[in-house]
Amino acid sequence: MASSPASTRRLAALKRALRQRPAYAEAHYNRGKVLEKIGDARGACEAFRRAAAIDPRHPRARHLHARALLLLGQPEAALLALEGALADNPRDDWCSLLKGQVLWVRDGMAAALAWCREVAPRLPASGMMQRYLATMLLAAGELEEGWRAYLRRDLAGPAPRAEVPAALPGRLDGTTLLLRAEQGLGDVLFFLRFALLLADRGARLQARVPAKLVPLLARTGRFAAVHDERAPAAALGPFTASLDMGDLPVVAGHFQAAPPTPLAPLEARGHAWRERLAAAGPGPYLGVTWRAGTDFRRGPEFGRNIQLLSKEIDLPMFGQALAGIGATLVVLQRAPAAGEVATLAKLARCSVFDASAANDDLEEALALLDALDDCVGVSNTNMHLCAGLGRTARVLVPFPPDWRWMAEGNESLWFPGFRLYRQTPGRDWSKALARLAADLRVCGTGSSRR
Repeated sequence: MASSPASTRRLAALKRALRQRPAYAEAHYNRGKVLEKIGDARGACEAFRRAAAIDPRHPRARHLHARALLLLGQPEAALLALEGALADNPRDDWCSLLKGQVLWVRDGMAAALAWCREVAPRLPASGMMQRYLATMLLAAGELEEGWRAYLRRDLAGPAPRAEVPAALPGRLDGTTLLLRAEQGLGDVLFFLRFALLLADRGARLQARVPAKLVPLLARTGRFAAVHDERAPAAALGPFTASLDMGDLPVVAGHFQAAPPTPLAPLEARGHAWRERLAAAGPGPYLGVTWRAGTDFRRGPEFGRNIQLLSKEIDLPMFGQALAGIGATLVVLQRAPAAGEVATLAKLARCSVFDASAANDDLEEALALLDALDDCVGVSNTNMHLCAGLGRTARVLVPFPPDWRWMAEGNESLWFPGFRLYRQTPGRDWSKALARLAADLRVCGTGSSRR
């Protein structure tokens, strides 16, 4: 990634500071964060190494140095750095978590899970570590153990919860449950699949969700009321109990896969999108995304610990893989950066229709997804919308994978029919993209949607 004017100014300021104070650990650390942001992994690694050498007690320098080594394809060096940090501070949960990822790269999922099972009990005050153990168990398909561990996640602060909810009785007639959203839009849609199991047992459901989801969920007919999560408590109806959505698998006592929350587009909007697609280029129409969430690299890096995007694929590689597939590409990427759509069109050598603005209104996004022939990209809200529509998609799964896409395999039990293309533990996309290109050419876009 090219350096922005702001990053250039920050690097210059840090260079001046280090000329005056060469042993200033925080300046080396902040320099590493800027270099990481602009894509200079080697420079960032050296800056974090120097910060950690100057101040071994720096709260994050040793962790970020080890992570940079891992990203540079040096798991042995990363593990050595982490073991040194953990010898000095065995309760460092960031380094403990990263050691699990390094072991996964070096020795496989079983070794990583064994480490998590060993270290999580030693860090009972770290909700983050409890969450990580839970998601590793879920990724490995250990669903009951994973969901029970997930109850102790860091829900409202860094510590795990002191009290966890119990399972609900078999019949819930006369019970009204208020379901509280947590995490992002896709997470809400995912966990509500378990709420519908409670409705089948007689529960009356109210939900507090992000405003974008209110009309979609209200239209399902499965909820007595759907409220904007910002609504005051006085606006809610009476309820018997309130639950966080991430607790639903355990309180429902359901430790297998559950079907997605069913969604339906507005007919008029779907018709309008089909007309717009027909005017944009010839079919079939393939929706594409290459990054999930907001790109942190557009914001400042000081005052917080930036995190590498966990769900992103290199756009030039992606565009080259799509070259010659004989489809109109429909950009579903939320807030693409300047020049990204043009880069995709140049590399893919086909018609490209920028529909990124549809992300601002989930009714538009849902109708557009229903109008497409196929969809490919990293996991984001659109994948959950596809599942709700009863459609499938092709998912690019970065390493380490989000637990919903499981630790390995070409399918996930949570998204039957979705085809998965995995980055290797060595962070190589070449085999996954070659298989994606072959599938799109041989099968043809649209063959896996219904």
